[in-house]
Amino acid sequence: MWTYLTDLLRLSLRAPGDAASRLLVTWPGRTATWQALTLVVCLSVVLTALVQGAMPMMPVEATGAGFGLTPFGYAGLLGVSLVLLAAGVAGAGRLLGGTGRFVPALTLIVWLEVLAMALRLVQGVLILVLPPLGGLVGLAGLFWLFWCLTRFIQALHGFNGVGRALVTLFIAFIAIGAGLAMLLALTGLGAQGGMPHV
Repeated sequence: MWTYLTDLLRLSLRAPGDAASRLLVTWPGRTATWQALTLVVCLSVVLTALVQGAMPMMPVEATGAGFGLTPFGYAGLLGVSLVLLAAGVAGAGRLLGGTGRFVPALTLIVWLEVLAMALRLVQGVLILVLPPLGGLVGLAGLFWLFWCLTRFIQALHGFNGVGRALVTLFIAFIAIGAGLAMLLALTGLGAQGGMPHV
């Protein structure tokens, strides 16, 4: 499993579209996807806490990480966000003639979060050693993740080019923004500015 993940990570760095195609072909199925989602969300919360703990000079309010939520709240919000992104990508792509479905989309989104965690880990180390370089790596990493997601969508829906993948992503982001705004409004976080730390 470790060899499979490291090979997939290297392929994602070189050719994210090929990595997405390999993941879709080799991934074991629906149950494994939901288990991976749960594991990745938990690891992301732990990683965020470790990075913040290693940088006491950068409070949570300064970084904006977690939106002032407790770890359980942050995990819930992250999990919902990933599921919404997968649903938006699958639905918007099918409107544009794609063939992708929700579970394969969720599989790719979970892997995208794994890539994002690897990036955050590298950036956290660089910020401690070379702060200016850490910021540049973080900015470059955002563009790389965006490109990965675009190529993931292309592979998921079988699009010939990235044009429809970009339109799919745009529509999905609009739907996700509306969904998260409704979620925050229903939970009262939007009006209260987040939950206090406990």
